[in-house]
Amino acid sequence: MTMQFGRRWRLDLGNRAESLSIDNLRVTFDITKSLDEKPNPGTITVYNLTRDHMNRLLSRGFNLAQLSVGYNELRLLYQGDIVKPRVRRDKADWIIEFECGDGSFDYTQARVWTTLQAGATDADVLAEATKAMTRTRAGIADLASTRTLPRGKVLMGAARDVVGVVARNSGADWSIQDGELLVLPADKALPGEGFELSQETGMVNSPRVTDNGLEVDCLLNTEIRVGGLVRVRSILEHFNGDYKVVSAKYVGDTHSTDWLSKLIVRGGKFQKVEKPKASKGKTKKVEGVGDGIV
Repeated sequence: MTMQFGRRWRLDLGNRAESLSIDNLRVTFDITKSLDEKPNPGTITVYNLTRDHMNRLLSRGFNLAQLSVGYNELRLLYQGDIVKPRVRRDKADWIIEFECGDGSFDYTQARVWTTLQAGATDADVLAEATKAMTRTRAGIADLASTRTLPRGKVLMGAARDVVGVVARNSGADWSIQDGELLVLPADKALPGEGFELSQETGMVNSPRVTDNGLEVDCLLNTEIRVGGLVRVRSILEHFNGDYKVVSAKYVGDTHSTDWLSKLIVRGGKFQKVEKPKASKGKTKKVEGVGDGIV
């Protein structure tokens, strides 16, 4: 197996005004991404931060984490809101651990309150929900539904519920991936070239059949995306073929050999989607209330 040498990492902790970059301390991480709507969870641990920076995290002065990893170049692996920080001591080491959720703030807090005009489409509805998610960017949304509203309608409620209705209308999964909203039908995959996964490119052990799909272990690689395609090339030809990545678990320790991904992939025929032009929406403001979190 060809080893991927020279691994690099950078952890950015901060808020909208400032950030702290860490690339020389020990960092461990355990991250899971899936196409499920619930925020992708991540647990990140940092060893021996300064007391000031630990206090900033414990007091929620820093509320966002971004972890980038790679070999020759850094790529974003995970972004999440810091939900629960805690600190402990192990002999001479001060260790701060924080639980994160990708899009957790918008998933729990964002509210929509606006009026849709007659003729509004699901794309318009989605645009309003995304507008209310102040920490989430609009991403790929492949909507099969062509329905339009026959008359005006007040749109009010949790943004996540609004997105969920739109996704179900198109038979799609929705999730927040690294701060970006993704609405992806089960028979579609993200655009771009699928990564060829073999022993030469980082596959570890043999693929295994599970109730959720084919499980494949490999060296950590940010080119493999949840919702994207991979081409499996195994010594056991039975497993060879094109698959869609439906979940990925990333485990790493910058000061040990742990630097792995565990993928769940599903076979089938998948059409790649293209990023559509954003809808401007067909809305009116509710009297006295802005478009956003209320």
